[in-house]
Amino acid sequence: WDFKEKHHVNKANLLHDIICMANNRADKDGYIIFGVSDDFEIKGIKNDENRKNQQNIIDFLKSKKFSGGIRPTIELVTITINGQQIDVLIVKNSTDTPYFITEDYNDGKRKVRANYIYTRIGDTNTDIDKSADINHIEYLWRKRFLLNRPPLEQIKQKLRFKNEWI
Repeated sequence: WDFKEKHHVNKANLLHDIICMANNRADKDGYIIFGVSDDFEIKGIKNDENRKNQQNIIDFLKSKKFSGGIRPTIELVTITINGQQIDVLIVKNSTDTPYFITEDYNDGKRKVRANYIYTRIGDTNTDIDKSADINHIEYLWRKRFLLNRPPLEQIKQKLRFKNEWI
C-alpha cells in the first residue's frame, strides 16, 4: 500500500504509481490510499480539488500506449472512517506483468519513460527516471509466463484456456 494525503496533482506521478503497484513484487493487489498521511492520520479527501473517480482513472489509463494494449486493472472504492471519506485505489494483481508504456508521457517536468519497467518493492517505487533492476524485471516476466508457480499449478492454468491448446 501507499498512503497519499491528497489525490495526485501531477498525472505522470499517478501513472508511475499505478504502474509500480501493478508490477509489485508482493504478487498481491496494490493499494493507493488517498486521504491518509504517512503516519496513518486520516485527513479525508472531501475538499480535494484533484479528486478523481474510477472512470477518470480508467479513461486516463486507456489513453496511454501500454505494451500489447494491456493496461493495469483498477478499482476505486470510497470508505468512510470516523466521518472522513478516503479513496482506495485498488490495482489488481495479474500475470500480465510487466506493465510498461511504449510512448513517453510527460506532465510538467515529470516523465514516465517509454519501455522502462517500474516496480514496487516493499514500500518503495522504482525511480521515475530509472528502470527496475534486472532481477526484478526477470521476476515480472517469469510471473507472466507462470514460471514462478509450481508445475501442477502451471498445468491447471493452461487447462483453463482450452482455446489456446495446440
